[in-house]
This record gives sequence, C-alpha cells and structure tokens, in this order.
Amino acid sequence: MTWITERLVQYTHGTSFEQLPLAIVERAKLHILDSIGCALGGSQSVIGRSVLQTFKAMGGEPEASLIGGGLKVPAIHAAFVNGTNANALDFDDTYLSDAIGHPGSSTIPAALAVAEWKKATGRDLINAVVTAYEVGNRIGLAIQPTKERLQKVWGFGTWQTFCAAIAASKVLNLDCDQLFNAFGVAGATAPLPCTQKWGWNLTERPIHWVKEPTGWPCWAGTLAAILAANGFIGNRYILDGENGFWIMAGSDRCNYQKMTDGLGQDYLIVNDMSFKPYSCCRWQHAALDCIAQITGNQRLKPEDIKKIVINSFSWVMTQEVYELKSPVDAQFSIPYTAAMVVLGHEPGPGWYSDDKLKSAEIAALSAKITVHLDPQLDHVYHREGEQAARVEVITIRDETFSAQVRIPRGDPRNPLSPAELKAKFIHQANCVLSRKAVDQAVDLIENLEQLDDISTLMATLKG
Repeated sequence: MTWITERLVQYTHGTSFEQLPLAIVERAKLHILDSIGCALGGSQSVIGRSVLQTFKAMGGEPEASLIGGGLKVPAIHAAFVNGTNANALDFDDTYLSDAIGHPGSSTIPAALAVAEWKKATGRDLINAVVTAYEVGNRIGLAIQPTKERLQKVWGFGTWQTFCAAIAASKVLNLDCDQLFNAFGVAGATAPLPCTQKWGWNLTERPIHWVKEPTGWPCWAGTLAAILAANGFIGNRYILDGENGFWIMAGSDRCNYQKMTDGLGQDYLIVNDMSFKPYSCCRWQHAALDCIAQITGNQRLKPEDIKKIVINSFSWVMTQEVYELKSPVDAQFSIPYTAAMVVLGHEPGPGWYSDDKLKSAEIAALSAKITVHLDPQLDHVYHREGEQAARVEVITIRDETFSAQVRIPRGDPRNPLSPAELKAKFIHQANCVLSRKAVDQAVDLIENLEQLDDISTLMATLKG
C-alpha cells in the first residue's frame, strides 16, 4: 500500500527545474513578481509597520532580507514578516475562483528567505515555488469542508503551511526521509482554523489582523523544513487516515484523489490561480468590476450617483460593513471599496491611508451602497465556486444602469496581462524603493532563471 503522504513526498523530492515547461517558468515568475510587489506595498500598511517594528527590535543573525524593511534578520523571521506583509493589503494571489486561500504569501516568502540565506539560484527558487503550489494547493483542495461545516469552523491558512514547508524544503534540497519529517512537523504545527472568529460582527470588531493567515504558516512551514534538515522527527503519515491533517484542520471530509490528480501534468499555478486587480477581499471583485464598467461606460461621477445596489452571493453579505474601526475592516467593507472604485483611486497602499479612512466624501458615498443576496448567484457559488455579481447604479436623474460579471478579472479565464501585473508591481514598489531599484528588481525577476544567487535580487528589495 502506498500512503498519500508518501506519494506527495516522492513527487516533491523528484521535481527539478529542467522538467518545467517554459510557460510554467514564466507563470511562476509572474507570481514571484506579484508576491514581492504585495510585500513591498504591505510594508507601508499599519500591519506592515507593526511587524517590521517588532522584528527589527528583535534583531538576530542577518540571514534574509525584510522586504521594504531595510535590514536582514534570521530566515524564519524574514519568512514570517514578508509572508504577513504580502497579504497585509489583501492584494495577493488566490487559489481557485472561490478564493480558498492565499498560497503565494505563504509559499514565496518562505522560498525567498531560505534561498537568500543559502545563496540558492533563480532556478532553485522557481522550482521550489512551482512544486509548493502544485503539492500544497492540492492538499488544500482535497480538504475543503462542506458548506455546513464551513459555517462553523474553517481556516484558510492551515494547509498553506505545507506550501511553505515544501518551498523551503526544495531550496534546502532535503532527501525523502527529511521531507517526511518536514511534512509531519508542518502539519502538526499549522495554525488553528479561525475564519469564523475574525470579528465579522460589530460587537467583535475590528477584524483581527491575523486574517487568513499567511505569515504564521509561512513561519511554521519554513521552520519545519529547517528542523527536518537537522534531524527533527515528524509524523510520516500526517495526511493519511481518519485522524489525518484534514480533520486536524477542522474539515469534515477529505478527497485523497484530489491530492494527486494531474500532479506533474496539470499545473495548478496556471489553471487555478488568480491575481487581484483590487486590494481587497477577492469575493468583492466581481461587484467592483461591475461598478468600474458602469461608471466608466456612462462616465458617471460620484455626485451623479444616488444609489448602488450590489447583488451577489452569501459571503459578500458578510462584508456590508459601514462602521470602520481599522484599515483591515476597510479591506472587508464592500461599501468602502466600491466607493474607492467610483472615485477612481488606484488600488494598493493608498486605499487605506488615514486621510481616506477618515474622508467624509468616502463615508457619504459608502452610505449609498447596499448589498442584497441573490439566491441564484449564491447557488452557483456553492455549487461551482463562481464569484458572480450583478450591480445596479441609480443616478440622481433616476436612470438605472446595470452590469453583471460572472468571472472577475484576474481569474485564469479572465486574466490580467503580464503588463498589468508589472504595472501593479511598479505602483507598489515606487512607495518604498528608488526608481533604479524598482527597474533592477523587475529586470532580475523577469530573468530569474539566469540568476546565480538570489541575494542579488533581495539586495534591491530592502528599501
């Protein structure tokens, strides 16, 4: 009998850069570019300032760079900080159209931290990232709970610990025995599922800054790989059986076949990963696309609008948030983010500046925006994971303009172009780095497979 953990360990050990199709290499570089850009933007947020201040004060061995932080710290600390900051603005990539997690922010900072510490090559980094996306994401997909269980307990960041562990393990070139241990330690130390305790209701707000999380699984997975490299023992069958990781993570089911279907042939990094055009929860994006279409096509200004009605699925209903208590509340407030789109503010760090959060104009416009549950769109979401929305904009002249978006921009079926992703990176990087450093970073990432030492890239990103 071959256990599922064993099959994934063997696959992880056997991957190499030379096996990767060119299209997969190019796609991986886009994810690395996007994740680094999000970490740069996130370093300027209230979350970013908090974690940077904390870890700068701690100091430690200068092994890996804090992106946008100006210094080096121990590799596991860099993984945590950069993993947290990559998600700080909620601008980072998501897995599947229904956004079951943010694997990039747990995968790429882990790979970068260990690669810089060990002076790994760009090829090593790319292979580590692709392997982690392919194996880690399949674990996440296989353990998704039922709708009923999801209403009680679930956590996005739990399974992403495997993404970080795999990425770090590949850079460290662990053998099969060490990989078994890395998997076992990662699964045993993954964060608790906490999605239903984020602070959604008014009495518990502000929404907590842990969010998904991304930094904690990045830290735990990176540490798991480093410990395994030094002989630390983990459970060799962490994914297997009725008491496997799936139930530890709070799920009520596990489809083991999904952990291996298409492995090595059907690359999830291309087919199932989405990029974000807006710095907010992915569930909002179809509605924001609708608003952008209507206001752009009709050339509507904020003063032209009497009311905006958003019709969408049930999870969007939880984000009809008006009384903002922190910037993270704003990331999950569709009245606020819709107002930002109407006003034409560019997504990124500027969306959550103090002046905008306190703006009377934005608050007044947000008050004109309501969210309604569309039973049909909700049914499609829960059946197919489709994040559709239908929006009506009513003007002060009582004209009604409507739009419906089934697949939001950034989805593989409605993709952002490489040029758009490059512009997104530059916009965030310009907040932190010199123009020369921005250009150098873009050039190094675009030619990453030719880089002999990742430290060269990381030196451009410290700020």
